[in-house]
Amino acid sequence: MSPHFGLMDERNMSKEDAFLLRAKLHWRCGIRRVKENKTSSGIATIYDAMLSSMRWHILENLRNEAGKDVEEDVENERFVFFLLRKAGLLPKSFNLSFIEDIVDKALMEEDVESEKDEFVRQAEAVMTKLAVLPFDESALPPEDPSTF
Repeated sequence: MSPHFGLMDERNMSKEDAFLLRAKLHWRCGIRRVKENKTSSGIATIYDAMLSSMRWHILENLRNEAGKDVEEDVENERFVFFLLRKAGLLPKSFNLSFIEDIVDKALMEEDVESEKDEFVRQAEAVMTKLAVLPFDESALPPEDPSTF
């Protein structure tokens, strides 16, 4: 079950608001999953949080730089990484190859335990640079403990 299932209705939100809330909900759930030793699921969830943060930031702050098809282009991960790197918004420590590799391993349910801390650190650095982290978790809808 998705971390935002039943907690938000994207059809009744702007794309920007939906990406921002999704980023926060997925960050909260992803961190919980990692702490509960559901590492592969936590990594995939945190990756979604990071991508949602990036997409939110582009729509909110880089529309002019993104071009006329931004609403469509923002769904392309390569476009998102390219634009944020070009704008100087990815931390110098951000290692896209590492991120892609660990997410791929996590999705294949391979062991990612030894890499989880570095992955979380990099995702947190990106989300902090984009001003999504930190946030007040008490402002979010309560988490459903049944979300895996």
